[in-house]
Amino acid sequence: MRWIAVSAAALSLVSTLAVAQLPLVENQAAYVARCKRETIAAYPRANADSICVSKWDQVVASGPMADAILALAPAPGAAFAPAGVRAPAAALRGMTIAATRPPIPPGVTISWFRNGEPIPFNLEDALRVRGATLATIGCMQFGAGEGSSVYRVTVPGKAPFALTIARREAAVASQSSNYGATTDFSGRMPTLAGLRRDGNDWMAACPQ
Repeated sequence: MRWIAVSAAALSLVSTLAVAQLPLVENQAAYVARCKRETIAAYPRANADSICVSKWDQVVASGPMADAILALAPAPGAAFAPAGVRAPAAALRGMTIAATRPPIPPGVTISWFRNGEPIPFNLEDALRVRGATLATIGCMQFGAGEGSSVYRVTVPGKAPFALTIARREAAVASQSSNYGATTDFSGRMPTLAGLRRDGNDWMAACPQ
């Protein structure tokens, strides 16, 4: 694989891209209110207040990733230029961003890991509150703490792109939690049948 990795200690490897915080189409109050309605409808006895405040915290933590991905996503008819990728250390603190090069489909990978810590991210909802629509292409789970999901992402002013989110949460303090988001800006979308060719048990949607 040929790629350019960028971390807080190695940002000089790529040229500058300013990643601004994008405006939200759904603010905290609206998000939490909707989350509570949906949670209570599905699980009437759940502590919806606690669940939804925690989910919003994950949305906020995922904001720099969502802003970087949407800033880098090419406009319709434009090509992704990996040589122009750079995310400021302050925006992606504690994460690593990498721009992929052929033969890997053009895009970026953002990675995070910590020893023994829960994963603090909800990138899907961070993209949604910024106006993106995510349609699930496939999902795979290995228990409650590990799995991958592949989405088709559409957002006004950008060409549709594929997004893969992979996560593995530490079960004990001696293990590491890993989270990664990989985009494919080629314009080609994976299919569920294509995902299943790797021999894993991909589903059309993961159980909630």
